[in-house]
Amino acid sequence: LTYLHNKVEGANEFTTLFYIPKTAPMDLYRADYQSGVKLYVKRVFITDDDKELLPTYLRFVKGVIDSEDLPLNVSREILQENRILANIKQHSTKKILQAIKKLKDDDAKVFTEQYNKVIKEGIFQDYTNKELLLEIVRYKSSTEDGMIGLDDYISRGNSEKKEIYYIIGEDEKVLRNSPLLEAYKKANIEVLILDDKEIDEIVTPAIGTFKEWTFKDITTIDAPDSKTEEEKEVISKEFKSLTDKIKDVLGEEVKEVKTTSRLTSSPSCVVKDSSDPMAGMAHMFAQMGQPIPETPLILEINPEHAMIQKLDKLENKDTFADMAWILLDSAKLSEGLEPKDKSAFANRVSKIATQAI
Repeated sequence: LTYLHNKVEGANEFTTLFYIPKTAPMDLYRADYQSGVKLYVKRVFITDDDKELLPTYLRFVKGVIDSEDLPLNVSREILQENRILANIKQHSTKKILQAIKKLKDDDAKVFTEQYNKVIKEGIFQDYTNKELLLEIVRYKSSTEDGMIGLDDYISRGNSEKKEIYYIIGEDEKVLRNSPLLEAYKKANIEVLILDDKEIDEIVTPAIGTFKEWTFKDITTIDAPDSKTEEEKEVISKEFKSLTDKIKDVLGEEVKEVKTTSRLTSSPSCVVKDSSDPMAGMAHMFAQMGQPIPETPLILEINPEHAMIQKLDKLENKDTFADMAWILLDSAKLSEGLEPKDKSAFANRVSKIATQAI
C-alpha cells in the first residue's frame, strides 16, 4: 500500500524502512503473532522477534530499523527498557501513522478493509497518538454509503451541539433497522453504525471527545424530538395506567415502562438506564475481560402506534399479558438481544396470530 524510508540524525542516529502490505498477515489477531520488523545495529542483524519495536496495533507493518547508537551485544532485557529504542519507536510510530493518513482512494479503502480493527485497538492503547488514530479510523454510517471518517461526520453534524452519535451491536443489518434510529432518521441526524461489538464496546466509550465533539451512545440518551417537555408530560400521564399495568406483568424483567417520542413506526423499544452505575461500568468490565453484569432494561412504548392504543383499551387480562411480553421480547430482538424465554415468545406470537385470523 505504501512505504516510508527515513534517516534520522542528531541525539539518536538511525535509519528505518517500513512498508504496509495490501493483505493483512494470517496471524494478525493471534497472541503469538510474528513481528514483521527486524532490528539491526550498525547494519549487523540483532533480532526479528522483538515485539517492542513498534506498538502492538502496528503489528501488520513490515520493515527494518538500523540504529547507530545501540550496543552490538544488546540483550532482549536491555531492549525492553532502552531509552534510545523508545525514541526510535515513538518517532517511527508517528511517521507510520502520518503515512497511513495520507493514503487516498483505493489504497485508503484497502487499508480500512484490512486494518481498521487494529487501528481501533490503537485508539485504546496509544493515548499519545489518539487524535491521529481517530483521524485514520473509519466507521459505517446510518446516512452515507461505505465507510466514513470522523472529520466527514463533523462536517455534516450540528456544530452547536458538537455530538457524535453511535450505536453498537454485532449485526449491521439489525443495527440499521433498530427502532432507536427512527427518531434520528426523522430528524436527519447521522449515527455511526459500530458492528465490531467485541472491540467497539471497549474502545468507543473510552474515546470521550474528538476535536471537542463528544461521543454519545444513543441507547443511553434521550432521542431528538419535536415535542416539548410539557407535551411529553401530558402523554405520560394519559398512558400512566397502561405503563403501570405493563410493568406489573413484566415485573423485575424491566426497570421501568414509559412512553417515548423516539419511535415513529415501531410500537416499542428497549434502552439502557444511563443512571444505573452498573450500566456505566459495563465497558470497564469488558476491558477487563469480565462478564458484563445484566442490568434491567427500560421498555419504552410508542403512544401513537395503533397496537399501543388498542392495548390501552384491551380488557382480556391473558391477552394483555401476552401482548406485554411480546412488546418486550420483540423490542429485544430488534436490538439483537435474546428473549428470556424463546419458546414462550414463540407460543405467545402463535396464540395472538391465531386469535387475529
